[in-house]
This record gives sequence, structure tokens and C-alpha cells, in this order.
Amino acid sequence: MGLEESTILNSSYLLGSALNENPGAIISNSISAGPLYVFFYGLLTFLFNSSMLVSVVVSAILVFIQALIFNSTLQKNGAFEENTYLPGILYVLILSSNQEFLFLSPALMANTFLLLATDKILVHLKFRGSEENILTTGFLLGLGALCYAPYFIFLIFAIVIYIIYSGTLVRRYFLMTYGFVFSFLIFWIYYLYFGNGGAFLGDYFSDLFQINEMDSGVINELLLIFGLPLFLSVLSGAQNFQGVGLINHQILIQRMMLWMLIFALVILRLDNQLTLLTAETIIIPLTFFSTQFLLTRGKRWVAEIVFFLLVVSSVTFLFTP
Repeated sequence: MGLEESTILNSSYLLGSALNENPGAIISNSISAGPLYVFFYGLLTFLFNSSMLVSVVVSAILVFIQALIFNSTLQKNGAFEENTYLPGILYVLILSSNQEFLFLSPALMANTFLLLATDKILVHLKFRGSEENILTTGFLLGLGALCYAPYFIFLIFAIVIYIIYSGTLVRRYFLMTYGFVFSFLIFWIYYLYFGNGGAFLGDYFSDLFQINEMDSGVINELLLIFGLPLFLSVLSGAQNFQGVGLINHQILIQRMMLWMLIFALVILRLDNQLTLLTAETIIIPLTFFSTQFLLTRGKRWVAEIVFFLLVVSSVTFLFTP
């Protein structure tokens, strides 16, 4: 699909325009965009109209910020034996492997909040974080779900991680859920002012858990684009699952990323329609495991060849129509 034909760009522009025409209206859509994404794109549409360049520039800025957040989070938590900028580089590289990824999308915007929440979760697992940390985690996950509706499932992800890997008090699960709900409460009050509070909730949750149809063409394209990072992730997971040579917190990070990958795969079925952009969630755990694979190679030339293949494949797919 060419840049000028981007479905996500056209759909986002229509959502932003509809919001600007009627700020209190509930706007249903086919790209699983939440109200926060609609509001943000409405602002872009108001300021810059339908400029393709604006979508690309904002997307590039977000990807750069996300790469910094992800890299900083892994460094701060000692995820690998050495401090490296490789996770951030791979994150940008994988997110540059298709023309559609160049545009701002609900999943891409939601990734920002998921990465910030991931940092909070890892801090809690390592230091048994404060109640403020728990509340903020829920709020960030809520903001992610308000950008991209299927991200609602990451509240369950956080609860699962805390249940399995931490001794979190029961009341803190309710506190995190409150933080999550509070983000929705802000938008509910906004729509309630226009008399659409109930319609907002009904529209958001009506299609949330409907299973989409699997398009074989999209599946094949996903496997082609993400094939190498997915293969590296499988190898890395198989080789390092026992945690040999890793400290306890590194093992926790690895297992949390595995859970994130599982939930990200579930999201592929929860979007209104399966597209390449649905898979932007998978890029976070794929980046982690690909980085782990490259850093644990005993022979550096093997890692260098694999990294070169990742660069070549990314560039090739980006410029292939």
C-alpha cells in the first residue's frame, strides 16, 4: 500500500474532522481508536488540516521518545549484562520496516503509555513500589486503552504479573484498577456534559471483545515483516528461559516480556480489523528478545551478521510497495 493510500491516515483524518465538527459526538470507527487518540488527531487536524507530513513527523517523534523510554527502562533495571543502546536502535529499526508504520496510529500512540507503565511495573517488582506507583501504573494503562481500545486487556496483564511475580496486597489491585478507571472517568465526565456519558461507555465496550476475521494476506505480510525478529525471539526464549547466568530480576523481566508477547498476540484478534498496524504492540517484546539474542552471542561476528540482516530486511520492506 502506498503512502498516499494509507488507510490509517485517511481514517484518522476523518475521525479528527468529525470531532472538530461536533466536539460532543460519539464517533465510532473501524480502527479501534479510543477517544484520547481521536482528541489528539482532532487537534492535529484543526492545526494542520490533512497534512501527511504532520502525521509522519509526529509518528517519528513518538517512536524516538518510545525508544528512549524503552532503552532507559531496560538500562535502569539492568535487563542485560551490559548497558547498551541496542534496544532503542532495534525498536526504531523494526518500526521502520513498513510504510504504514510511518504514520501515527492508535496502537503506536498507546505504546507510549504501555512503555511508561512497564517501567512502573518493573520498579514495583524490584523494589515493591509505593501505592502511588501502583495508582500511576493503572492510570497509564488506562490512557493507553483510551488511545487504542484493545489495550484494555493490559490491565489484566499487569494484574497477572503482580499475582505471579510479586506479593502485592489485594487492596493494591483495586488501587491500580481505580487508576485505570479514573482515566476513563475524565472522558466520561466530558461526554456527560454533552449528554452522551452512557453512549460513550456503550460505544467503547460494544466491540471490545469481538473476534476479528483473520485475513491470510495480512498474516503472510506480518510473518514476512516480523519473521526474523520473531525467529530471533523464539531462539532467545528457548536458550535463556532457564535463566542460566541471569540474576533474579533479569529473569523476571524476561518472563514479563513473554507475558507481554502473549497478550500482544491476543490483541491481534481483538482489533476491529486485523492490519499491519495491529502488530505494533508486538514490537516491544520482539525488540527485547532480539536484543537478548544479539547480546548473548559468544561469537560477536554472528551478532553483527544478524544485525546487518535486520537492517537490510527493514530497509527492503520499507521501500517495497
